Amino acid sequence: MPMQLLEQQPQQPRRRGFQKGQSGNPAGRLSAAARRALVLARAHELAAELGGYESLSPIERTLIDRAADLLLRKPRRYDQCVRRDNLVNRILRDILRRHGPVGKAASDLGSLLGSTRG
Repeated sequence: MPMQLLEQQPQQPRRRGFQKGQSGNPAGRLSAAARRALVLARAHELAAELGGYESLSPIERTLIDRAADLLLRKPRRYDQCVRRDNLVNRILRDILRRHGPVGKAASDLGSLLGSTRG
């Protein structure tokens, strides 16, 4: 009789998802050096239109680095995504105003204001 009781007991349902003690990301997160390398690579991409990363002033480099760092982050909510994109847009717009794209002659204030007003 005890065997019948064991057979009649329902099996515990298997849990879906991650098992206790098992990582959901076996590779782990990026090291600080790897993350910094990604940020610098993205900063160089953003600065390419401005004549390269090396041609920027220290303040502009810091702003480009910050914009690259923000672009590599993954917001959890939609409103955070919009805020991040707006902030990056303002950073790049301000640098473009100050520095100007390569190949353009020095712009006067009227042409800069005309291009931003549409």
